[in-house]
Amino acid sequence: MTNFFSILFFLTLVFLNACNGKFEDDITSNGSLQTLSLQLSYPEDSPYGASEGVEVTLTDNSGGVFIGKTDKNGVAEFKIPCGIYSASVSDEKGIYVFNGKLSDIIITSSKEVFSTVRLSTANINKVVIKELYCGGCQLDDGGGYTRHDKYVTVYNNSSDTLEINNFALGVGTPYNSSGTNPNYSQGELIYADQGFTPAAMGIWYYPGTLEFLPYEEKVISIYGAIDHTVTYSNSVNLAKKEYYVLYDETCEKYSADTHYYPAPYEGIPKSHYFRALVYGLGSTWIVSVTSPCFFVFTLDQDPAEFSLDENNHYFEGGKSGSWGAYGSCLKIPNKNILDALEVFTTRYDGNKKRLSPEIDGGYVWHTNQYGYTLYRNVNAAATEKLPENSGKIVYGYSLGTSDIEKGSTDPSGIDAEASIKNGAHIIYCNTNNSSNDFHQRKTAAIKD
Repeated sequence: MTNFFSILFFLTLVFLNACNGKFEDDITSNGSLQTLSLQLSYPEDSPYGASEGVEVTLTDNSGGVFIGKTDKNGVAEFKIPCGIYSASVSDEKGIYVFNGKLSDIIITSSKEVFSTVRLSTANINKVVIKELYCGGCQLDDGGGYTRHDKYVTVYNNSSDTLEINNFALGVGTPYNSSGTNPNYSQGELIYADQGFTPAAMGIWYYPGTLEFLPYEEKVISIYGAIDHTVTYSNSVNLAKKEYYVLYDETCEKYSADTHYYPAPYEGIPKSHYFRALVYGLGSTWIVSVTSPCFFVFTLDQDPAEFSLDENNHYFEGGKSGSWGAYGSCLKIPNKNILDALEVFTTRYDGNKKRLSPEIDGGYVWHTNQYGYTLYRNVNAAATEKLPENSGKIVYGYSLGTSDIEKGSTDPSGIDAEASIKNGAHIIYCNTNNSSNDFHQRKTAAIKD
């Protein structure tokens, strides 16, 4: 009897190993192609539906990209090698932008695959993230890189004067796009259709009303509102009186870390200081060096009061937890998010999105350590249409990074910074899809 069960156990192992081997063979088949059909599904309350010619982007785990377009029934068909894919869509129709994302599409040699990409109506606002510098730069002696010189530039992408109460900055979870993400279930974000985005560990907010004049930008120092070029010539000068700064002397947790939060340049008025609201662990507000999920938003009530309401608490993975412990997040209502940026790292595989399609339907690749920034693309048609821009737009943009692996550039060909200096008003792309809206820039714009 013992021998019988031993033989049965052995045969079971052989069978399971054979099955596993068959699956691995299927998704790494010998160069054969398989058919994937993706049906686009628009929101029920949308005035638009399936149409021909909508571009669908497929990305495999190694960064390979396949582009397809829908037929008259709203189906995009691909003939692709076996593997694991993610699909993204951004469809601009009139005043609406529809974004969609589908992850972990497994293509094997055994059968064709038909899947549905559900689209959400994107929130389009006038205040946008113009540039994010987060990856650091090389030291002068080539002995490494610095990472304590981060900043973000926010921009009024319109001709209107805007007044924003409780303007705030948040980061998603996990901090790195390649980190283990417990917020997924069956290949989808568990909060994707719940109307909020988790803000990890803490937020920074401006106490009062922040005014943006037409086409005005505000540079906000994330770490170190000082002139970093004194020590590192490749870095940036954040010691300018018009800049804003994340610095809160009343926040003992953060202000004690003078490495990240040195006393700001004395020329920056205290009226330009943001305040910290901390509800998680850590002595520093973490903005990933490689691949942050970064967003700007407003709140309809005082941030401190908002954070006290348990209904606004979220813990990584959607589980229960002790408020203030690791994984504590605030539920930021999606309707309050002004703009967001999803960044994937070229350093590691396994990138996963942290933002739902209605907030950001794509991502931008980033290679850190070399002073590269993530810069918003110019909406050429809208910019050229402004009558005051006649003769002021500068073309021949050359600061993209298309010459490096997974690098990118602004397809408009317009040099935004040179045009601004020439008196032009720039209107940037704003489809809530980082794949379309951003590129990787060789140097920080504030160095120009």
